[in-house]
Amino acid sequence: MRVSALALALLLGSGVAWAQNGQSVIVIPPAPPIVSAPQAPAPPPAPEVPPAQVQSQTLPAVPPGQTGATQPASSAAPAANTQPPPPDVAPPPPNDWVPGHTAVLGVLNEVDGSTAQLSVPVGGQPAKAGDVLVSVQACATRPPQDLPDDAVFLTVQPANDSSAAPLYRGWMLRSAPGATVVGNAAETFRVVSCS
Repeated sequence: MRVSALALALLLGSGVAWAQNGQSVIVIPPAPPIVSAPQAPAPPPAPEVPPAQVQSQTLPAVPPGQTGATQPASSAAPAANTQPPPPDVAPPPPNDWVPGHTAVLGVLNEVDGSTAQLSVPVGGQPAKAGDVLVSVQACATRPPQDLPDDAVFLTVQPANDSSAAPLYRGWMLRSAPGATVVGNAAETFRVVSCS
């Protein structure tokens, strides 16, 4: 008993954990120390170029109010007058979609598996597809020089209650047919074309 109490005191004093399972004692060693990641090897030195082969060129002047990384430290402006570089923000893409007058939608009836095509004029009367009404507020297509795609902004409402909240109201893209499932309706729509 004294030996096990002495062994226990040595184990606990040295930071080693232990566990007991029935008649046996399991000693768990301490975790190894955390070591930082190894340093990356230094890049090889650049090859020396003889002075006769070095070409010089004149760099453009730095616009006023901006600091240049190529200026020597002695001619740099005080740190209080420096401005941060402009943020790297991509310019907005041009909106060159061509508006259309009629949207053609593919309709899948999920109950019986039948398919149909529905032609709906932009801003016109809603078309009925099964138990829903579909109205198109806008449709557009990309110009021929871009990747082909069509977009339709439509509203899908229950046919029996036109004052109810719409089941779907938003844009649908021909290039993303998986995003065209509409609410609880038995119909699924996909964009076929916009003309």
